[in-house]
Amino acid sequence: MNSPSKKAMNKINNNYFWFLIFVLCSFIYFACDYGKVKSVTTIGQTTIGVDESEAQLIKKEADEFMRLNPESKIDLKIKTTRELTADLLNGDIKTIITNGGFNQEETDHIAKYKVEMRKNKLALDGIGVIVNPGNPVKKLNYNELKRIFTGETTEWKDLDGDNKDIYKGKIKVFIARPNASIHDIFKLKALGNREYSKNDMVCSTSTQMLNEIQNNDRAIGFITMSWITHFADTLDTLVKPLRIAPVDSAGHIGDYVGLHQAYIAERTYPLVVENYIYSRDYDLNVTSGFVSFLLSYDGQKIILNSGLVPVTQPVRIIQLN
Repeated sequence: MNSPSKKAMNKINNNYFWFLIFVLCSFIYFACDYGKVKSVTTIGQTTIGVDESEAQLIKKEADEFMRLNPESKIDLKIKTTRELTADLLNGDIKTIITNGGFNQEETDHIAKYKVEMRKNKLALDGIGVIVNPGNPVKKLNYNELKRIFTGETTEWKDLDGDNKDIYKGKIKVFIARPNASIHDIFKLKALGNREYSKNDMVCSTSTQMLNEIQNNDRAIGFITMSWITHFADTLDTLVKPLRIAPVDSAGHIGDYVGLHQAYIAERTYPLVVENYIYSRDYDLNVTSGFVSFLLSYDGQKIILNSGLVPVTQPVRIIQLN
């Protein structure tokens, strides 16, 4: 076999040299570009719309993001889901975090005007039906919830089965305000879309809901799990979440399931809600940096520690005997 000529070897070495120069320049370019990308996603100010029921969770996320990135500032606009969706569709806010999806009117608007947006699932949450710890009732099914929240049952003694006559007094019913996503989700799932009673007292915030239940031993209401979680699955003892059973179309009462992360993850708890990030902001900026953080390991760990279920990280359920 003939050996390569000296001229050919010089040509190969020359090409290899320029290839190394190209690789080195590319590395330097992309390294500089990475630094630029990192800076634009962690430096600056942005506004994020947040559903009031998830305000505590997202405040923790924003605080941690700003701690890690001192040159960033996240302003949170706390409103109901319907108000936030209107702001998003009108272009007043480019990114919102809400429970659930859009209603029919909003869906029609999006289709009519061909509104484009990014959608990311953030977490699974649960709506807890809560009573005062002094109330001996431990569980309710959808039939009982329907009668309580529509005003058909007004006395605690008139509940069904094991609950009948174990507690007395007039039921004080508290509900989330209209336009709040959990107001609509609870109505659809637990009440079969029947209307709330006009005598139900409307709470304008989750803080008010907690105060009303804590201070009235005959009260009942509902709230997202993040608002009654101290850490992970350790819940606030000043209110008592009940075990809930769904009722199918044939009237069969299902299993009574408690408000726990594992049951939310398995979706065996009946009142599971999904949290989403909707964004019309396609630029590389602090908003995209914050959204990436929310979906990252660190952001999802905050979700786990806040009582919700992460959706972008693996969830391992361990049975303890």
